[in-house]
Formats: sequence, C-alpha cells, structure tokens
Amino acid sequence: MSQKREKNDFSFPLEYLHAEAFSENTPSCTAFLVFTGRSDGIVQELKKLYRQSQNCVFYTDDPLTTRLPAIMATAERNNVPLLVLHGEDSPSTFAFLQGKSRVSLISRGTREESPLKELLHSNPQEYMAWVGFQKYLACPDVLHECNERYVEVMRLGAFRENPLDAEPLLREATHHFIDMRAVRHADLPDGLTPSPNGLYAEELCTLARYIGLSNAFHQAVLYGYPSNCSEGSQAAQLIAQTIWHLTEGLAVAVEEHPLNGSGVFLKKAVQMGEDGQEIVFLQSEKSGRWWMEVPNSKHSDQPSYISCSISDYALACKGEIPMKWLFYYQKSNNFS
Repeated sequence: MSQKREKNDFSFPLEYLHAEAFSENTPSCTAFLVFTGRSDGIVQELKKLYRQSQNCVFYTDDPLTTRLPAIMATAERNNVPLLVLHGEDSPSTFAFLQGKSRVSLISRGTREESPLKELLHSNPQEYMAWVGFQKYLACPDVLHECNERYVEVMRLGAFRENPLDAEPLLREATHHFIDMRAVRHADLPDGLTPSPNGLYAEELCTLARYIGLSNAFHQAVLYGYPSNCSEGSQAAQLIAQTIWHLTEGLAVAVEEHPLNGSGVFLKKAVQMGEDGQEIVFLQSEKSGRWWMEVPNSKHSDQPSYISCSISDYALACKGEIPMKWLFYYQKSNNFS
C-alpha cells in the first residue's frame, strides 16, 4: 500500500492492494474495487478525479476471478462495500448472490444477456427493482412476469420525468447490477451496443450516487463495457466517474431506518377518505428521505416500512392512494 496521504492531497483516494492481502486486517476503507479485466485505463481516469469527502478506496486485479469468491466472503464478513468491474461479460447471479438478497438491476431491455432471466426464474430474490429499461426493448412476457413476481420497475421515461423517484427503489437493495449498455451511444460512443436512446451519462452517475447513499449497500457489479478500454477513452472516463459518484455516496451515507431505531423521523399521517383510514409517512430529519407504513393483515402489530419519495406523500395528500402502497400491501399480504 502507498504511504500516508498528505493533508492537502485532494486526489481520488485510490490504493492498490494485492488480492491475497485483502483480509480482516486490511485498514478500513470506503470500498474495495475488483477488476476482472484490464484496470489500467479506468484506474488512470480515477486518479485524475478529486475527492470531495474523507474516504479511502482499495483496488485489485483478478482477471481469472480465482480470488473473487474469497474476496466476496471477506468483504461480507467485514462489512466492506464491494465493487466488481466485470468487463464485457454478463455476470451470473449465482456467483454474486448467496441465498435471498435484495437486488436492483439497471439495464436497457431484454435483448442482451442479463441477470434478469436468472433473477426471475432460477435465482429469485427477496426484493428486486429494475430501473432504466426502454419499453420497446423489453419483452412483454418479461414485464408481465415482473408484475407477477412483484418486481418494482421504472422505465427510462418515468425516471427521466422524476429522477428522485428512483432513489427509494435503489435504497431498498443490497446488491446492484449495472449494465453500461443502458447508456446511449452519444454518451458512450465506444460502448458495446450503440443505441440512439438510453441513459445520459449524468443520469447514470445520479443512479450510482443513489446506490452509494443506501445504508443497505453490500455490492455492485458493473458490466457490459469493453474491458480493454484505455486511458482517455470515453468508456474509461464514464466508468471512473460512475465509480466516483458511487463511492462518494458511500462516504456520506447516513445510517437510518425506522425499524432499527437509527435516525430521527417526522411522522406524518394522511387521512384517506371519511372512514378514518390513514397512511403514515416518516421523513428523516437528517437526510430528508421518506418511508411509509404498510400494514400486514397477518401481523397487525408489525407494519412494514417501505422506502418512498415525496411524490408518494404528495399523492396521498391529494386523496389518492400511492401505487407503491397498494403494490406492497398486496405483496406483503400475499407472501407473509
């Protein structure tokens, strides 16, 4: 590892660590990056960026992924956020998910190889959100199955109309899969699948920051990009900036949730109609984030607290039951 960083050194805090050296004795860090392809181009672009918070990021190379299982196990035991740079190949969810997890996927559709099929069929998870897809690239049968399996979905147009509504979906997840092919060609001309439409580069970075801000974060996998991208290429720059936004989010993330007693919340009960029913919202005094209570008919004394946005609160104030509330009410009472 490198020597101690100077007080006024604002360069991105990136240090190389040999894969076999990653252990319980590794100094505390904001995140650990694992490159399964070439790392030099992306690393050089990261080094050109400035940090904005007090953090430390280690990285290592594991081109044959022989050390990846041990790295993931060590990261899990020691609560170290893990970012895997997976290159061109679509990752197998079985390699990254042990048991039931809470998963988000950012991808453009169902044409390419994707973790989506495994997550729906052979490796279903406790929670899943799919963000940024383009409806004309998404098979209707798959969308129907997402609905049947209570997957939260947000198409690209809905995200672009109100980006903040994506934050609660990503906040709920512990594991994230980010397909760089979701970015439009104009913003990633050296990408793998040129497309006139897709996420803007800024939107991808916004989503990455939302992912980092979640105190549930365990792991993210970036894939669908040329693993041999060189320094100065648009791909290397965008991936570096995506990593920057995610790790900066991790560095300033607030530990808070209504269930575990962390954080201070404002309780706001909204009356729905004349029969006395109400929907209870909680807003964090520190971060401004929102949750809502969803009752469980089988456990009336144990309501669920679901991440939501101010849009859901505003809708309830107009006398309309938010779709998210109905979605989770049906889900909890069907599967509890």
